[in-house]
Amino acid sequence: MRTLTRPELTAALAVRQGLAERLRAAPAEAVRRLTPLQAQHPPAPYLALAARVEDFTREGLEAAITDGAVVKTTINRLTLHLAAAADYPAYAQLTRQARMRTWRKQFAHLDEEQVAAELRDWFREPRSNADVREHVGAYEGAAPEPWAPVIFARTLLPLIQLPPAGHWDDSRRAAFVADPRPLPGPADAATLVLERYLAAFGPASRRDAAAWAGVAQRDFAAAWERLETVEYGDLRDLPGAPLPPADTPLPPRFLGHWDQALLAYADRTRIIPPELHPLAATVSGEPTFTVDGRVAGTWNVREGVLALTPLVELSRAQRAAVKEEARQTARFCGAKGP
Repeated sequence: MRTLTRPELTAALAVRQGLAERLRAAPAEAVRRLTPLQAQHPPAPYLALAARVEDFTREGLEAAITDGAVVKTTINRLTLHLAAAADYPAYAQLTRQARMRTWRKQFAHLDEEQVAAELRDWFREPRSNADVREHVGAYEGAAPEPWAPVIFARTLLPLIQLPPAGHWDDSRRAAFVADPRPLPGPADAATLVLERYLAAFGPASRRDAAAWAGVAQRDFAAAWERLETVEYGDLRDLPGAPLPPADTPLPPRFLGHWDQALLAYADRTRIIPPELHPLAATVSGEPTFTVDGRVAGTWNVREGVLALTPLVELSRAQRAAVKEEARQTARFCGAKGP
């Protein structure tokens, strides 16, 4: 059985994520192919697509959100993402499974179907988190902690944020409604999500997929059995998925806060060098830039100027390439380049 080297895995990630050569795709299709984009920081998904999609514009993604082709919601790891609306029900179903198991134990005295129907009807009108705390907090057994009623509702129903939530600079309090579509069964949902994950991040292990989604490995068990895969040691992948050579040219790319490529694996060495792990970029969310497909430094816009902080030794040619990509990113952010 063939095993893959770290450089081969790094090249595969970069090619599939559009970090070797930018994709040509409309925003909704790009989000579908890349999998949901981290949106804890509102500009983050825009920076993610600017690094990966040719001729990407803020206006293009905002239009996709306004039209409903992309939705802002809480899914993987119980954090905010922008997801392709067509795939959202599957992500919602998969990522709620562990919480549903807890909910059914904690609220065994409640009629699950009745409560879900009541809340679905209530969420026909846009609701704020404050509304949810007041309304859901009235259910018997609901904990008095501020986020407990919110998690209660998000567990039972697929809640999405109404536009302009998800726009680049929208800072208003979100309004939530329930997605009206029925959720697929758990096994069907897990199979679709796993297929999307492997297409975007494979080859990967069972542990990697579970860590990326923020679910238990058991929640993907049926999907691993259903989906046809090929094996590379303890990693699995879709048949025919691209495996570029280890020496594939990988130009510098500027990634946003909590970029998905940094969070896609339990073992993150294919994109984060071990010596940089103590910096905890996946925790702090500090924007990073890559060189040869791996994190090489951080960046920020300060007082209207994009500033670079290299964290590894760079050659003269690498420094020049980083600055050229930095200027392009600065233009996208409306800032001055280094």
